[in-house]
Amino acid sequence: MKRGIALSGGGTKGSYELGVWKALRELGIDYQIVTGTSIGSINGALMTTGDYERAEELWNTITMEDMMEDGINLTTTIEGMYDQKDAIRPFLKKYVKNKGADISPFTEFIETLINEEKIRSAETDFGLVTVQFPSLKACELTKEEIPKGLLKEYILASAAIFPLFPMHKIGDQTYLDGCYHDNLPIDLALRMGAQEVIAVDLHTTPAHAAYANRPYVTYIKPSRSLGTMMNFDHALLMENARMGYCDTMKMFGKYLGYRYTFRSESVLRLEQEVAAYISFLAQTDLYLTDETSARKFGKGDFNRLFALLQEKAEGKRMDREQYFVRGAELCGQFLGLKEDAVYDMGEFILSIKEGLGGRERYQDAGELVRREGMELAAKLTELRLWQTKEYIFGCISYALEEKKDGAGRLILPLLSLFPEELAAALFVCSV
Repeated sequence: MKRGIALSGGGTKGSYELGVWKALRELGIDYQIVTGTSIGSINGALMTTGDYERAEELWNTITMEDMMEDGINLTTTIEGMYDQKDAIRPFLKKYVKNKGADISPFTEFIETLINEEKIRSAETDFGLVTVQFPSLKACELTKEEIPKGLLKEYILASAAIFPLFPMHKIGDQTYLDGCYHDNLPIDLALRMGAQEVIAVDLHTTPAHAAYANRPYVTYIKPSRSLGTMMNFDHALLMENARMGYCDTMKMFGKYLGYRYTFRSESVLRLEQEVAAYISFLAQTDLYLTDETSARKFGKGDFNRLFALLQEKAEGKRMDREQYFVRGAELCGQFLGLKEDAVYDMGEFILSIKEGLGGRERYQDAGELVRREGMELAAKLTELRLWQTKEYIFGCISYALEEKKDGAGRLILPLLSLFPEELAAALFVCSV
């Protein structure tokens, strides 16, 4: 069976694809076809020849100076732009003159990075996407269809992200970045003979949502935002590469998690804790059906707790362990635990308990235990107005622990006002 790899465009977000490749190598997953758009065509050229070490060196050493003269990092913060205020004027001056950034360093960079002869002789097939201008005609080209001696030129054409980069001219024809036609060329991989495709998106919202659930497509996308497409901060590039690695290992079942990453075996061995958490979740459905007009709404239809736990699954059915993992992740988010590490679940639980810091930090926990009716509602409203989500999570955790046998009167208002904090607190009670 022929397997294809389809790589998305996205500028410096492309370090994520390095992490995906690292995971595929460790998993022993081979491929016979690679397609790419923009940075995906550059990473794809290296994947075609199997030059992982060269790709690793590229992403470990790449700088803004490798891409453009007098360039600037396109960060997402005002502070980031302010730090570059002295560089903006010369950048804009050359930008206007060249009808885009001066990318002469990038052209030289591709010249040294890409080995056309090695790509053409490789057993793995290679294809890329670019767009003709002004006709906007799509060009999906395999390495056999690209004239000899011009492979690097077409890679530059595929990455000509106008208006940031100038359009690229080959002979009499002008080209634009392939993203203007297909930023993730799954179709091209299939046309080239792939019977299954591993598609690597660089955006949290899928470029091809329909393909995300196809049985012949393994769709890998970032669990968190990768930032902007032209940010050369080395720490960010390495963080994104680690994310690509972890997201791929999750996709193939070696790790579990959505925002965080857990070793699968460390979750599977906690059978009693998983069962306890699922039992607590089941009780929230029971409280709702017993205490509200279930006949009107239908059992469980309005349990917000389940909706938020299922959100990250994007419509896919979750098993018991995945619900347990989502509860742990909510705790981690409230406590600010690092998201770019690989965790043993047992160690993660210890970090949660240490992060909570003990009952004495949450003076209002006792108030939640003692109050009822309107007094309880008033206290919860006060907490919502004046306290942090971390503090509220801690109060609910210790209140539920103290009132395990009579938690029903707390569950209903918490489901309404604090479903995330409740889901996390129930996790703490289960471990």
